[in-house]
Amino acid sequence: MKGVAKQEYTKVKIEGILNLKKLSGEYELTPEELVGFHNQYCSLQELLTLSLPKYVEYIYIPSDKFEIRDRKLLKSAVLEIPSISSEKVYGVIIRFLPKDLQIHYKIKVKRTASQIELTKEKTYVNNQGIDKMIEQLFEKAEQILYPLQISIKNNGGLDNIINHEEIAKRWKTESLKLKDYYQSETTDQLLEQMETVYTDINLKKDWFDMSIFYKLFFLPVYQGYPQFQKKDFLQIYFSGLSQEIGYNTECILSREYTRGNKIAVQLAGMEEETPFNKNGKKGEASLLYKLNKETRELFSITGSLSTFEGSTEYKIEFQLFEQ
Repeated sequence: MKGVAKQEYTKVKIEGILNLKKLSGEYELTPEELVGFHNQYCSLQELLTLSLPKYVEYIYIPSDKFEIRDRKLLKSAVLEIPSISSEKVYGVIIRFLPKDLQIHYKIKVKRTASQIELTKEKTYVNNQGIDKMIEQLFEKAEQILYPLQISIKNNGGLDNIINHEEIAKRWKTESLKLKDYYQSETTDQLLEQMETVYTDINLKKDWFDMSIFYKLFFLPVYQGYPQFQKKDFLQIYFSGLSQEIGYNTECILSREYTRGNKIAVQLAGMEEETPFNKNGKKGEASLLYKLNKETRELFSITGSLSTFEGSTEYKIEFQLFEQ
């Protein structure tokens, strides 16, 4: 008994007017090849020509070409938050312009279904270890924060600090050592400011919004993207200007996996117009998030955010990569 012959075509539903050049490219065919194949199997009413755009409900694609492309496509426009446990290390590089200041460090991330634990390693400034007194003090004071245990929302956003009591106890012990070692009016003022945060850090969660790392790492990318895109609004704190800048953005969830088999979310937009920048230059936001295909865990964040004060451009360039 002979086996049943495999169907040679797959019917693909077309939304709107058929774009032959775009569609044929997606299936690695020329427009001539696509039209020729389609016309072999379609009804008389569905016959196509190369020259005239036409509405058709379906187009016939070679099954092997369809299956190759189908393996490259997301099946849902909803990104769900990772539900696995894992441990990863990320490298972080942040450059601030016009200061031409660059910092980099590694951060360890332990993930479970409902929380993330972060441990930050030594910070380097312009590829050098920190040597200035104020920078050393801030680095040592910041290390009291870690390990930092954070509960996360369903969209990936920061919810609460789980080990806030433990952090407060660490601060109470370690800050006394810092006050003894760094004795000056400036350092005392800095430590007093940090004490207001560390005493009950859940009451000061806006402090994390002022950090470009925390803002972008916990950006709520795990959500639905109607038609694989959505409009949003992003606020970023520029420390060089001591102010937040807002951007009207469009987030696009790529329907096709990247060459490295990653899920890609592209965020791009322009600085919102305010009474202060109405007649001036506007900054831009451009960020690319890549997630692992199988687990949806964060793989990388790359991009930049900019604004202007007069003719001077202020820019933050951000890179985070799984190591």
